[in-house]
Amino acid sequence: MDYLLECGVSEEVLNKITVNNSELILTEAEWNIERVVSSIEYLREIGIENIDKILINRFDLVLRGREVLMETTSKLDVHDLVSKINDDIKYAYYFDLY
Repeated sequence: MDYLLECGVSEEVLNKITVNNSELILTEAEWNIERVVSSIEYLREIGIENIDKILINRFDLVLRGREVLMETTSKLDVHDLVSKINDDIKYAYYFDLY
């Protein structure tokens, strides 16, 4: 998961990711590095600031890939979604609705 360090994730956050996520999710992340990286980049592009919290608590979101995240956000008010997630990542559940 060292590639996450290159994405700006700290060692502390990386440790929390490995503790809070299942071995299956971590293995899938290793098999899909490009998908994970592109998802992180997309979340940053739209203005999500709580990426560390998403990686720790909802790593499944970045496993979906940029295209899936883009498709989901196209069905929502992106500015409202970003604002809500930046206030509290519990609103990341909106990604589960579509």
